[in-house]
Amino acid sequence: MSIAPPSPRRGTEGSRRALGWTFAFAVTMGFFEAAVVVYLNRLQSLGELSVPPGFPALVSPGSPASLLILTEVLREAASLLMIASVACLAARGAVARLAQAAVIFGIWDICYYLFLRLLIQFPETLLSWDVLFLIPRPWVGPVLAPLLVSAALVAGGLHALSRERRGEGLRPAPWKWGVALLGGLLVILSFMLDTPAEFDGTNFPSRFRWPLFLAGLALGAAAYLSSLRRPPAPAPPAHLRTAASGEPG
Repeated sequence: MSIAPPSPRRGTEGSRRALGWTFAFAVTMGFFEAAVVVYLNRLQSLGELSVPPGFPALVSPGSPASLLILTEVLREAASLLMIASVACLAARGAVARLAQAAVIFGIWDICYYLFLRLLIQFPETLLSWDVLFLIPRPWVGPVLAPLLVSAALVAGGLHALSRERRGEGLRPAPWKWGVALLGGLLVILSFMLDTPAEFDGTNFPSRFRWPLFLAGLALGAAAYLSSLRRPPAPAPPAHLRTAASGEPG
């Protein structure tokens, strides 16, 4: 008794279904993230929440503010673990899982700002400053910057997943991974380099390092696009070329 191999079409439908569920997860996660900020914003307006100088350093261990900051840092770490977990469940293979995580992260971040705008009318403009992340220290920048990163992650991730479904998965060379990591590092540095040492959540830098940010984004895009090019086929051995041309050896 023979068992028929699984249909490629069924596999494609399954991967699309998984992508749909991860999309729903990312949108929901964006709302949860926005809801947390709405609650914190309300507490601050009521005078129940104050951020100490040196935020987010735990300047007074055991104080309500330090406990809140520690909780926020742990929540951010948990969010990253959630993204990684869902990506691992939704895809197979390192590249596909990384692409899935990129899509989830990007949709989550974009939806986060969309929900914030609907709930508390923030950001006022795409150039409004925001605290983006706290690990290992505060990341700050205009809202437009993380949205550009998220859009690139979603576009690249969806394209990579589409190629995986067609059996044309990306297998970047190690040096291309290095270029992509360097680009990511430049983007992260653009968010952290000018954060004041005594940052209190409101005293944002007077300028943003757009050249550094755009250079990092361009490096990441270049590394991805170069991975789409197939390496040239190796030339056949000399004796086979001679036989094909009909010339005597």
